[in-house]
Amino acid sequence: MAGFQAQFTREGFERLKTELEQLKLDRIALREEVKEARELGDLKENAGYHAARQALGILEGRISGLETRLEDAVIVENGSFEDVQLGIPVKIKNLTNGNERVYTIVGSEEMEFTEGGASELSPIGQALLGKKVGDVVNINPQVQFEILSIGSEE
Repeated sequence: MAGFQAQFTREGFERLKTELEQLKLDRIALREEVKEARELGDLKENAGYHAARQALGILEGRISGLETRLEDAVIVENGSFEDVQLGIPVKIKNLTNGNERVYTIVGSEEMEFTEGGASELSPIGQALLGKKVGDVVNINPQVQFEILSIGSEE
C-alpha cells in the first residue's frame, strides 16, 4: 500500500498487536451471541439481535483498522541517541520561562498509550525530530526550546 505508513516504537506495535489478538477472540464470542439472538425468532423486533449485530460491526471495524495499521507499520528502534528519534526521551528547556520537561516523540498511533508523549506530527514533535543536544528549536515565534539531553528521562 502506497502512502502513509504508521510509525511505532516496538512497545507500541506490540501493544496494538495484543489488542488485535484480543479483539479477534472477542469476535468469536460476539458471533455466537448474534447466532443465538437470531435463533430467538422474529428479527424485526429482536433488540438483542440488533444490538449484537451493531456491536459486531463496530468490532469488525476496529479489527480492520488495526490490521491495516499494523500491516504497513514501520517499527522505529532505538538508535545511537545522537539526535532526537521516535521512542527516545528528550529533555528540553523552555528558554522563555526556564521550565524543563521530558518528551518522548512517538508515532501518532501511539499517543493514547504514551505519558509525556508528543506526536511526530505535532509542532513540538516536528521541531524536535533529528535535532541534537544543544540545538535550539522554535515552536512558534514566542516559544523556544533548548535540547538538554537525549535518551534519558532524568
